[in-house]
Amino acid sequence: MLNSAPDIQAVIKNKSIITHFQPQVSLKRKAVIGLEALSRGFDPETGNVIPPASLFGQTRDSASRLSLDRVCRTKAVEAFSTLHRKDKSLMLSMNIDAACINEETRGSSHILKLVKQNGVSPSNVIIEIIESCCEDVDALLEFVRFYRKKNFLIALDDVGAGFSNLDRIPLLKPDVLKLDRSLVSGVNEHFHKLEVVRSFVQMSNRIGCLVLAEGVETSDEAMCLLDNGVDLFQGFYFARPAPGLDAVPGMAEKVDVLGEMHRESRTLHIAEERRRFSSYDLLLLTMCQSLADVPLRGMNQALTRYIDTYPNLECLYLLDMRGRQVSDTMCNPSRLKKSKRFLYEPARRGADHSLKEYFLSIQAGLDKYTTQPYISLASGNLCITIAYSFYHKGGGRHYILCADMSREGPF
Repeated sequence: MLNSAPDIQAVIKNKSIITHFQPQVSLKRKAVIGLEALSRGFDPETGNVIPPASLFGQTRDSASRLSLDRVCRTKAVEAFSTLHRKDKSLMLSMNIDAACINEETRGSSHILKLVKQNGVSPSNVIIEIIESCCEDVDALLEFVRFYRKKNFLIALDDVGAGFSNLDRIPLLKPDVLKLDRSLVSGVNEHFHKLEVVRSFVQMSNRIGCLVLAEGVETSDEAMCLLDNGVDLFQGFYFARPAPGLDAVPGMAEKVDVLGEMHRESRTLHIAEERRRFSSYDLLLLTMCQSLADVPLRGMNQALTRYIDTYPNLECLYLLDMRGRQVSDTMCNPSRLKKSKRFLYEPARRGADHSLKEYFLSIQAGLDKYTTQPYISLASGNLCITIAYSFYHKGGGRHYILCADMSREGPF
């Protein structure tokens, strides 16, 4: 039974906190690499459990919040120290409320003293900065600089959630980005969510940090994230929070199964993409050979015939070597989004494509270029654009055939 109105001062005074740990799993390593400490309170009089939201919700002032935060940290490090003695490679992740960091607290070295007292190496501790209101940014920066110098790692929690402060990424330069479950949930079914995740993964690769996905609850979510560059996972699918690191039933099997599924799916995906793009190349080469003999005034009619013949073609148009569109954009009418015509409209003859990636690549000397999947401004659908240069016999000059190909289906 849960206590709806716990005496928070009694909880703090009696240190009525228990620590549960949730594993953080690397699928590529097939191993648990870290544990996040999650605090649960209990009423010292009744023994009733106090869930985290209720526990911290009862702190009405900054002093109580800081005191509770420190009790939770102390209990977490004490509990982890036993596990640390058994496995020196394990990492401990601890949440630190940024609202508790100010001019009065930043010089306390509380965490450093705590880990040393319990025989835990600072290099095994990840300090997670919770995305909450921090009134003293200078104190937060000094806090991060101090603990980084002492070999602690810094993680930014709840990234991508609600009104999360993304400006803290360049500010704090975190070692780990923890993607919030609001981004992770159903990521395999939502292209826009997946694109946000991909952006974080690409950015993390460039700035030298790791991405950890929180709140993973299904194998489909894990597979989608793994396929798109995420390797660290945490969530109910792997294990629920528990007091220790005893063998979690079924977790090792899940990791093995996902690893094998990833290997098979990537192998099949690569083979399918190779087959798909070979067929695309053959199609565009065939079209270019045919268009080489078509007068410019007959291009629209010729492009329309291809649209009618090949259902995967969404749009076709022709550019000159200055990036100017010299044909109309011929589209498959059944694939245009009528509800968003003000957003999505095929480009007209004379449109300037000279800054598009596919044109710049052809201009730089490539014979063909294929974009990454994107939402087409012509149709509003997920597609790729393939640009192919060819010599037009009638005009005695080179043109670029651009084809938007449908990419509906799994990401």
